Amino acid sequence: MLGQTRRLLVSYTHKGMEAERTNTVTLRRIAPLVFSLLLIVALLLIHYTRMLDWNWTRTDESDSSSPVLPVGSVDDDEDVKDIYVTVSLESSRFVRLQELNDTFMTEHPRIQVHLTNERSERPGYADWLARSERGEAPDVMLLDNAIVLPMAVKGYLKSVDSLLVGDAMSDQLAGLLEPLRWNGYLWAVPSHIDPYLLFWNKDMLEQLGMPSQIDNFGMLEDAAKALAGGSDGAEVAGEAAAYLTNLSPGDLHQLMAWEARFHQEGTSLISLKGMDETDRSHLLWLDGYASSMISRVPLTQPIKLSELLIEDKLLSSVMTWSAYNKLNKTAKDKLVLDSEGPLYPWLNGSSYAISAGSRSDEEAILWIQEMTDAASQFAYYDASGELPVRASLYGEQAQLVFRSGLMPPIWWYEALSVKQQPEGGNVLADPEWPIRWQKREADWQVHSGEEKLEIAEFVATIPSLQP
Repeated sequence: MLGQTRRLLVSYTHKGMEAERTNTVTLRRIAPLVFSLLLIVALLLIHYTRMLDWNWTRTDESDSSSPVLPVGSVDDDEDVKDIYVTVSLESSRFVRLQELNDTFMTEHPRIQVHLTNERSERPGYADWLARSERGEAPDVMLLDNAIVLPMAVKGYLKSVDSLLVGDAMSDQLAGLLEPLRWNGYLWAVPSHIDPYLLFWNKDMLEQLGMPSQIDNFGMLEDAAKALAGGSDGAEVAGEAAAYLTNLSPGDLHQLMAWEARFHQEGTSLISLKGMDETDRSHLLWLDGYASSMISRVPLTQPIKLSELLIEDKLLSSVMTWSAYNKLNKTAKDKLVLDSEGPLYPWLNGSSYAISAGSRSDEEAILWIQEMTDAASQFAYYDASGELPVRASLYGEQAQLVFRSGLMPPIWWYEALSVKQQPEGGNVLADPEWPIRWQKREADWQVHSGEEKLEIAEFVATIPSLQP
């Protein structure tokens, strides 16, 4: 009996020792796993605690409340982005831009916009080049359309293709984008446009027994002779009973638009590299009527222009859309727009471009989009009659928007709803173009001052275009 008992005790002892060894092995195996799980839980607790940004020392808030920031305030943990914008606008337009800018900064409190208007000393091409070379160009520049591509070719602008997306791109007028496109990229966003247009006095043409507009240079010669009483231009003396056209002192845009309408050969005038014989002969012919059959009224004098039209003393006139808008209603009713529509419509306008040195291009393009969106364009048109550059303001939906006032003219949408390059190709992609324009304009100012009009002398300053 005693032996049997001893054998049972030995057996239980061996089993206990085996069980203890098994438990020890199991603990050793699961210990690392348990430790890893505890570490993960601890890290997660730390992460979420930081996200909640609890203030354990606060005494002025209940445990269930959280700090509330006032509308428009900026969290100190977030960086404020500064962008610098330089424009050159008339006072009324700049005031409107300031209002839009204030609204923008209220809606985007983390973007601070420093807006500068350099109206008194309007920067030209040379000024923008100098600033860019020194690294002093602002983030956003309002540039004349004609100098956008020369600046881009020089490497001083950023392409806006990758930044301008969605409605901001699809709602653009294609005809205004093409003169801003080079090397497959878009370099600026249209802001405003004031095209030069050719108008005819339909009542005067009817009196001369001619159709409602003159389509070619031969018809123009016949109309001039009829106004001069059958005489050739060289024989006209004294003040004419009526004027063939109006050339405002120093306005090169106006002269080029007039000649472009009667250019027959298709050679580009806008390249400014020279003048072919067709253009030269047309302008020399016009010089024969300069002393007596060309009025010299500045476009800034709409009352005087209105008087000439109402009294049937002005057969044709090249004027900007803004100048036309300021005419007397009776004068407007006498005018018919030439069927060729806008002449170099992109030339007299401005676009927003982003400096190549900008470090805030995303904020810059956001600002540009909101300054040029359809709502802003409508506000400009409603206040000043300035033509919109957004396509949606000419569609069927726009009729509801403009139901209480005048609709923008449909011819503007039709003229610019398709892609078009400037005459003779995109000649603006030439860094020397603005320099040639500056010289041509200075020569015209010398020969078309307040007291004189010397078209032949001006033509002599222009080299012949080589074939």
